Amino acid sequence: MRKLLLVLVSLFIFILASANAALSVVALDTGDQLIGEILPESSPATLMLRSALLGEIKVPRARVISIKAKALKPLIGKTTTAVQGKPKNVEDSEIKKESIAQERKIIDKFLKFKAPNYWSGNMRLGMNLSQGNRKWKEAYTRGKLEIDPKQSPNFYRISGSYTYRQTERTNGEDFKSTDKYDAEFIYRRSFFENWFTQNAIGYRADRVKGIDREVQVSVGIGYEYEPSNRFKLIFGGGGGIEKLEADFKDARVGQYPLANIFQEATWRPLKRTSVIQKFSYNWDPEDSDQFNYVLTAAIRIRLTDLLGFEFSYNKSYDSDVGISNSKDDEQWRNALVFYF
Repeated sequence: MRKLLLVLVSLFIFILASANAALSVVALDTGDQLIGEILPESSPATLMLRSALLGEIKVPRARVISIKAKALKPLIGKTTTAVQGKPKNVEDSEIKKESIAQERKIIDKFLKFKAPNYWSGNMRLGMNLSQGNRKWKEAYTRGKLEIDPKQSPNFYRISGSYTYRQTERTNGEDFKSTDKYDAEFIYRRSFFENWFTQNAIGYRADRVKGIDREVQVSVGIGYEYEPSNRFKLIFGGGGGIEKLEADFKDARVGQYPLANIFQEATWRPLKRTSVIQKFSYNWDPEDSDQFNYVLTAAIRIRLTDLLGFEFSYNKSYDSDVGISNSKDDEQWRNALVFYF
């Protein structure tokens, strides 16, 4: 009788121990998960696992990614307390906070980004009130970036504009005309005191004038006169080639030699006020009747480090773009200026 009781007690203890044995979740490199009791027969090379469904399983340690304790299911109510670790709602909250913190770091880095001190530029958005052979209304955007490293003979300028134009017909009717755009790259290198060489590449398209594409490549020499930090004058000239494609047969098309003169003046009467004037004249040295020029004058008022206003006058003229096209383009501009 004693032997029978001893056997029953031992069996009860074994069943109780098995029922309360700690279960683990074993994650494999295949993406599968095994749930069971890790046996003491496990070795550094092999993991022995007793699964309630599959029995004893041998798993190579090299295939095991992680081993975690399996959370017990709550007996009463819906609680999120786990056997090991933090409550699920607390973990989700911490994950969310960490994600927000990472996003905040990215935003802070972006806001703290600052271009080198020798970089300067602006973006201008505005409207034009135009005169000339025809009248029109224009909405436009223009931009400029200048790179002028200190103690360096090199200077770079990238500029461009895009204009949406609404044209007035001869009968007074308004209609949407094609847009126009241009871009220019200038490189200057100082070589003796205030003298410099200049390489320039320009591109233009203006369908109102019938210009499908105009490309100008030139080299030249110039001089910079700066008597004070409030005034600077630049002038020079050069030559190169021009290629023009136009809509009308009576317009000149093809590739031609190019000669040009250029001039820029900047005056800062006040700390945040600038007066800018530019002039560029291009002609064909083989035919002086073929020419075009651009004259610009502007007053720019800087309200803050990032924002300002500009009031400007711009006139461009092309001598031969077809009989039926407008040659003269005269504009009074106003713009909101964003500095960077």
